[in-house]
Amino acid sequence: MKEFLNEVAGQTLLRLVSRGSAIIAELLRLSAHVPAVFRLDDPAMQRKYGNILFDFKYLTNSDLYETRIEQSADLIDIDQEFRENHLEILRRFYLLFESIFKYIKDFRHYLQDLEAGVFIQLTLEIILMNGDGKQLMAESLYLYGVMLILLDSRIEGIVRERMLISYLRYKGQTELPHIDDVCMLCRSTGHSGLPGTSNAGASSSASSSSSSSDKKGAKDKYPDDYFARFPVPAQVVSMVIGRLRSDDIYNMTAAFPLPEHRSTALATQAQMLYVILYFAPDILHNQQAVMREIVDKHFPDNWVLAYYLGFTVDLSVAWDSYRAAKMALANTITLPNVQSLTSKFWARVITVRKEVRAFLVEGVLVEEYILDNIPKLLACLREANVTLRWLMLHTNASNNKKLRDLVSTGSESGKVSAAATAAGQTFLQDDVLALLLDLGQLEYVLKNVFQALLDSKQAKWQEYQKQGSERMTELGEYFSGEKALTRVKKNEHLQNWFLEMGRQIGALDYGDSTTAGRKMQQLIQALVEVEQFHQIESSLQVKQFLIDTRQFLYQMIRIVNVKEEVLITLGLVADISYAWDIIDNYVDLMQKGIKNDPGLVLKLRSTFLKLASILDLPLVRINQAQSNDLMSVSEYYSTELVQYVRKVLEIVPKSMFIILKQIINMQTKEMQELPTKVEKERLRDFAQLDQRFELARATHAISVFTEGILAMETTLVGIIKVDPKQLLEDGIRKELVQQIAFAMDRTLVFNTKGSSSGNNKLDDMETKLRDLGTLLDGFRRSFQYIQDYVNIQGLKIWQEEFSRIVNFYVEQECNSFLKKKTYDWQSQYQNSAIPIPLYSQPIGSESVNFIGRLARELLAQTTCKSTIYLDQMSAWYEPSTGRELVGIRTMSILLRSVGVFGITGLDKLLSFMIVKDLQTFVGQIRSATERTFKGFLAELENVLNPTTTIPTNTQKLYMTALARTKPMFALFLDTVARIGQMQLLRRQIANLLNFTSKLDSNALYCALDTANKSLITDVEMHYVNPDAKPYPSEDSPLLSDLSRYLETAGINDPYTKIYITTLPLDGFPCLMFLSVVGQLGRFEFNNALNAVVPKKGKDAYDWQPFVVGVVTLLKQFHALHTQKFLAYIGQYIRGLMNVNLNPTAKDIGKESEATGGYPEDVIPVLLFVEEFCRVAHLSRKAVEGAFPAYILDNFKH
Repeated sequence: MKEFLNEVAGQTLLRLVSRGSAIIAELLRLSAHVPAVFRLDDPAMQRKYGNILFDFKYLTNSDLYETRIEQSADLIDIDQEFRENHLEILRRFYLLFESIFKYIKDFRHYLQDLEAGVFIQLTLEIILMNGDGKQLMAESLYLYGVMLILLDSRIEGIVRERMLISYLRYKGQTELPHIDDVCMLCRSTGHSGLPGTSNAGASSSASSSSSSSDKKGAKDKYPDDYFARFPVPAQVVSMVIGRLRSDDIYNMTAAFPLPEHRSTALATQAQMLYVILYFAPDILHNQQAVMREIVDKHFPDNWVLAYYLGFTVDLSVAWDSYRAAKMALANTITLPNVQSLTSKFWARVITVRKEVRAFLVEGVLVEEYILDNIPKLLACLREANVTLRWLMLHTNASNNKKLRDLVSTGSESGKVSAAATAAGQTFLQDDVLALLLDLGQLEYVLKNVFQALLDSKQAKWQEYQKQGSERMTELGEYFSGEKALTRVKKNEHLQNWFLEMGRQIGALDYGDSTTAGRKMQQLIQALVEVEQFHQIESSLQVKQFLIDTRQFLYQMIRIVNVKEEVLITLGLVADISYAWDIIDNYVDLMQKGIKNDPGLVLKLRSTFLKLASILDLPLVRINQAQSNDLMSVSEYYSTELVQYVRKVLEIVPKSMFIILKQIINMQTKEMQELPTKVEKERLRDFAQLDQRFELARATHAISVFTEGILAMETTLVGIIKVDPKQLLEDGIRKELVQQIAFAMDRTLVFNTKGSSSGNNKLDDMETKLRDLGTLLDGFRRSFQYIQDYVNIQGLKIWQEEFSRIVNFYVEQECNSFLKKKTYDWQSQYQNSAIPIPLYSQPIGSESVNFIGRLARELLAQTTCKSTIYLDQMSAWYEPSTGRELVGIRTMSILLRSVGVFGITGLDKLLSFMIVKDLQTFVGQIRSATERTFKGFLAELENVLNPTTTIPTNTQKLYMTALARTKPMFALFLDTVARIGQMQLLRRQIANLLNFTSKLDSNALYCALDTANKSLITDVEMHYVNPDAKPYPSEDSPLLSDLSRYLETAGINDPYTKIYITTLPLDGFPCLMFLSVVGQLGRFEFNNALNAVVPKKGKDAYDWQPFVVGVVTLLKQFHALHTQKFLAYIGQYIRGLMNVNLNPTAKDIGKESEATGGYPEDVIPVLLFVEEFCRVAHLSRKAVEGAFPAYILDNFKH
């Protein structure tokens, strides 16, 4: 009653129930995003995170576990990384667990207040006698039970424990006042759901292990102990169950008045009883009379029910361990009763479907027919929905295989073969689906007609009233005898009578429908009787006026009877919330139907609207309480429904792409390009009439598939508007993404083992890149070809989705270099409607996906240990054969295969690799310096300073210093060469992008180049005059956005890039100088190649990556480090030149002949200085301060 809802007690209970529905929506939402790491199913995750993820055993001795972590630097890093990545999701889950605890806490507090008399003149008994009161009291207890069931079935116990312990460790107990109670509520039960229930949407990998906290006795006392963790007063449970047993608390028998439909009418109460009975296990175990009463009233002809929004339970399994419940249900599931019910409902399918189809015949469901046959239509809908409900639940959701097979095949025999079961089930489920589609269509038409009638009810009533009144007035004037051309004798009595009738019709009150209805019946009878007068009977025109007026009055009576109660009844009868999960079983059949007849989509639209009734149950109380959760909960359930619509309709783009493959094959292999000039005799050959006919037929087939969706009207599913054109485009995008991602993932797989020769591996890489390029080019051309036939922008979609795919995979590949990772569901490139698939990582591979594999294959092909990079050729060569391995040709193949987006993705990934190597190397150098070289470097710098002088005993000093730092040389050379190799690849990519942008979009290139130069000029002017020329603010996106565009257009220099920020490192220039000088003896100048090459040996490294790597490494530090480094190099050159000033005459001759007068140790240093200045864009002046200019001027090689 309104009175209860207007009181504080009613509002408090209503808000609590509203909160319960919102909590369940959040539980369903979060349970679909449980991070896999908390399950530890993957051996790799188990090894990495197994020592930092704990169950409730942690609580027994937390210090021991924390000490283990603190004693290991690796575990500390892993723990910190895990915290950064998962703290936010842990917070969401903890708030969910805490909200369930707060719900039961507030409910119990409400009951205590009720008992204490806080709510004046209200007791539990009074509330349970009130209509709204008993509904809300039962719902509040029922929703708590649903929370417990879904919590245990959708989030495994061991996962809950690990989440709670992780959050407790990271936040601390002082910030979590309810942590003890939450842990008690969420403790693992040792089970993954209640017996007989469906884990709709739950993780496929249920927890195989649980904590020790609840294993003992779990099998015997589950779920009784679970529901008793925070017990509800037994008296409250008993009284609620009593109301549900005896009353129809939702008055559903008004919607289902037939006795044989009673179990459907009471289905809502039945699902509430199933849940609430777990709070009173004694009834289930021992009170056979009570259970018999419950079963006889609620489950006389069914044993499968949806306990909440399509989450189903089979009572024959669920109550098997409860003695009283099992005995009470035994009569329902006896074989004769099941056979009888099966035969009855399968027979009804045929008769009801015929009746529904008869109504759907064109021209039957007109307004007049519907108004005259409302009871008949509602009776048909009741019968059809009851039949549909029983069959969908008992053929899809039963966990009792024997009963399910018996019902699924419609067999009257208890013994059913597996083959018969499969064949029969498919055949019969087609009938069920057909009934669902026809029924949805009928309900859709009826709802639209009724809604239109309700909207125009008053206007139509007044129009008919006006027409009837005017007819009577005209007849009164007719019998006045004064009307021209009537030639009728004046009849004053009839004149007054008709005028009075007109006044009475005009005086009918629309607001008082009951009185008006009775009055209209009397008026109709009077109009029938007046026809007996001779003067009227002989006039056809007057009789027609009387017939028309009676018809208007009949229409007014019909319209008066059109009430909103009919729509409400229609909504209750059409409810299909029980099929939230079951409906997924019909997706294949729906898709098969669409494939055979694309026009079926129009029928599916009405079925999707029927499914929208699912939103009513969770939203009704939230809306009633005017809760802020309304939009959030509505959006969740609406999104789930739209996802289902997309899932069904994705067969259209899938079928399109099957045909598209034929088009791709024809366009790439069969169709010849028409040359500019063709000989007349060969014109017929180029016409290719047969191939073009096949192409036209395939194109027509694609356009037919899209007609069905495009014929749909825009539909409101929940609160989300579904546009059919957008739906088709999203479906095409989704299938395109799947095809492209699959092609790239399967094609770009390289042989990482060393069994193949370098030439074979290179040929294999180029072959795969060419194959991928051909495949993607065929896709793009064909997609562009069909775009007009399906009314989409093909090239735009291709570009957007291809860039999204590449960027997503680059982001996921880069995760391995980041502490705070971006998971796929957090990615800005991922989309729930158009998901990018994640493929499993190959065993033993460092790479997560094809972008990583391609980058590492390029690095393997250009390794500095077995190749030589010639800068003048911009290519890597094989030293032994002189064959070009990777160069401009390879980059062109790469561009054709993965496009500009793939090239920029590779560039970004290489940047991350460089950052990782630099961070690791700088950390190792810093550690080694602090531990080993700090004192030595300080002493050496004191000896060498100032660098303008030459140290005494030069050769011995340098030899001693080099010997002391030799242990660092291997690490230095390997890291620097690898960084240099990646920098060379980045420069190669930049050159390719630069050339491509100039060629394909010169206007864009010029605009970007101009903007870049202008910005650099402005920045330079800022340093000249800071007050007048401000630097771009940090909030301005100008620099970051322009930088991204410049890198994509290749207007950047990787060599000058600062990858990491570093703290000052004492002695670093000196250490770099020694490390470089210690490696220069590995190289020599090759006159034939006019380049520096490595000397022959086992540990040969290429020269160019070495120099580039040194430049890159120094670029990460302050410019003073580079100046100091060059000063030490110059001092070293001068020192060696000074030592060799007075050699013997014999030595002078040899030296001059071999080295042009320079000592042999100086030559590689000078070669390094020259190349260093060129790569680092340093002028000669930068080094002339370190040693005399004439040394370089006279240096010839």
